Amino acid sequence: MRFLYNISIHAYAWAIRIASVWNAKARLWVNGRKNVIEDIAAWRKNNEGKLYWFHCASLGEFEQGRPLLEEIRKQQPAVKLLLTFFSPSGYEVRKNYSGADYICYLPADTPINAKQFIAAVKPTAVFFVKYEYWANYFFELKENVIPLYIVSAILRPEQRFFGVMKSFWKGVLQCVTHYFVQNETTLRLLKKNGFTNATLSGDTRFDRVASIQQNSKEIPELEVFSNNSFCIVGGSAWPEDEDLLIRYFNEHSSSSQQLKLILVPHETDERHIAALQKKLPQALRWSEREGQQMHDARCIIIDTIGLLSSIYRYADAVMIGGGFGKGIHNTLEAAAWSKPIFFGPNYHKFEEAKGLIDCVAAQSVTDYAQLKTWMDSILKDEMMRMKMGEAAGEFVLGNVGATERILKRLQ
Repeated sequence: MRFLYNISIHAYAWAIRIASVWNAKARLWVNGRKNVIEDIAAWRKNNEGKLYWFHCASLGEFEQGRPLLEEIRKQQPAVKLLLTFFSPSGYEVRKNYSGADYICYLPADTPINAKQFIAAVKPTAVFFVKYEYWANYFFELKENVIPLYIVSAILRPEQRFFGVMKSFWKGVLQCVTHYFVQNETTLRLLKKNGFTNATLSGDTRFDRVASIQQNSKEIPELEVFSNNSFCIVGGSAWPEDEDLLIRYFNEHSSSSQQLKLILVPHETDERHIAALQKKLPQALRWSEREGQQMHDARCIIIDTIGLLSSIYRYADAVMIGGGFGKGIHNTLEAAAWSKPIFFGPNYHKFEEAKGLIDCVAAQSVTDYAQLKTWMDSILKDEMMRMKMGEAAGEFVLGNVGATERILKRLQ
């Protein structure tokens, strides 16, 4: 089984190399991994001592692990912190993050890469956030008796760990020193499969979004824009989400109630922004707002990154993107601002989304008719809107504390 796993890793790496000829993201994946082991070995020679290694698949997992990383930095300032990413969408955005001492891509999970990388890094302890179960790295950590922790872990019975190759994956899972899990389902699943080294700590993302909300900066232009109106924010919207929101906005643009839209697309390349402007000819691009009368604007397209968590402050209702594709994006940043939330049907792998629906803070919609019915209701019923928003805020506040629980267990 291990032989087959290694073959699949090599095949995947070669496929990415081939794709890099025409695909920009694949090219970043390949080029970013050149000389990684040599470079970090050279850095480590000049930065000896205790080191904690945090690994995140992408940007979302980084935000999830960030509260723990930053609290460790506060409590142990002398410890070196290494941050690795698998995906360019994480590394390219956070490669200049000041909270870590060294940031790089994680080399492909081949036996030789795992051995050389860990020998170069010499970590004191390792934290993988949520998932990313790389077998060769795990085996190498266990062989070197280096503690490995999974933070905000979440597992499901249908995952590969419990399928036809479960004997191989059980060996991988046994390399983990301790699991800090998000929910009771994961805890029970681990125990059912013989793992007792797990603690129900919750999800560190709640700590992160609560901190973001508390330290958020105001955006005066959006304060003026949204004043005395019903403002919808489409956060991390994909084309399917955008089409629904644009249709609703256009159909209600002549209504007596002042309806406004802030559209924050997941993709902000020039071609996509230009296509959105054709569908929303009255829209103002955020990068071109200088000198514009923000109060008179009806729609804004955010064509830069890094503002979304602060933009939610100005919403009366929020649509989170991704629910008509592989899965929804971060719902908690909007919930932290006590906003009613809606999203597409593909949310079932996201515990926080299910929790928001259970407490009547969010709704899932499968088509335009459902979106229109739901949006019309909260647009007309201020009490309903307030109750949903309050439920969302209370849901976030009721789930903070995972970082503190993890740190207590590690002491």
